[in-house]
Amino acid sequence: MTSSAAAWGAAAPRIVSLAPSTTEILFAVGAGPEVVAVSNYCDYPPQVRKLPRVGSFLEPNIEAIAGLRPTLIVGLASAANERAVRGLAAMGFSLMLTRDDSIAAIEQAIIEIGARTGHRERAAAVVAAIREQIATVQARLRGRSAPRVLMVVGHAPLIAVGGGYLGQLLELADSINIAAGLGQAWPRLSLEYVIAQAPAVILDGRRGDTAALDSFWLRYQAGRFGPKVVGYPLSPVLHPGPRIGQSLAIIAALIHPEAFAPAYHGAR
Repeated sequence: MTSSAAAWGAAAPRIVSLAPSTTEILFAVGAGPEVVAVSNYCDYPPQVRKLPRVGSFLEPNIEAIAGLRPTLIVGLASAANERAVRGLAAMGFSLMLTRDDSIAAIEQAIIEIGARTGHRERAAAVVAAIREQIATVQARLRGRSAPRVLMVVGHAPLIAVGGGYLGQLLELADSINIAAGLGQAWPRLSLEYVIAQAPAVILDGRRGDTAALDSFWLRYQAGRFGPKVVGYPLSPVLHPGPRIGQSLAIIAALIHPEAFAPAYHGAR
């Protein structure tokens, strides 16, 4: 009997994951072979691309999930999906909900998912690796000045990173987040606010998708402010899972390129 089977008793594990972060955690701790379906937005690791899709943690396809006869459904706790969660629970499914809104919450999710699926040691190793990666990045940044930074996740409206997991990464990347003091995880900003805050660097996840989006910032740079605008990869940066260390290295290298070898820059 495998460690996973021991954790589940006689039932063969059949896991459905409802979020990219929980999917990445399941595979990172060694429970990937037991995952039978994932959310519409899961794209990592590559083997999940062949798995059935069952909606998202906000709008799970309950009929599709029921047809898969899962022994465990793993997703994210959110006030926005309480109705769907209650519906799945009422059908008798075993549910495990985690959080991914901070580094500590993600590490806790890794430990809990590892324990629930019979992979405690592997989960502890994943958390240890994350902490080592963070320490390595911070050692590279030691003694450097912190520039003012804006991190953008959407253009219309202009949505920035305030607090939460990504806000923590900006802090660890030795930068001053100009949206951190607004008291929101995802504040909507005006361009006037951005100009007044005078960021030295703008991290824009959409800039890398198409050259046409570059004009969004260029038209506001001339004569008013001149930050460096750089793109970041949506995955892994916007996937708050076990690739925390990799995401931090990417962000830190974009803000402080002089401190990193070219291999770290991989955003464009």
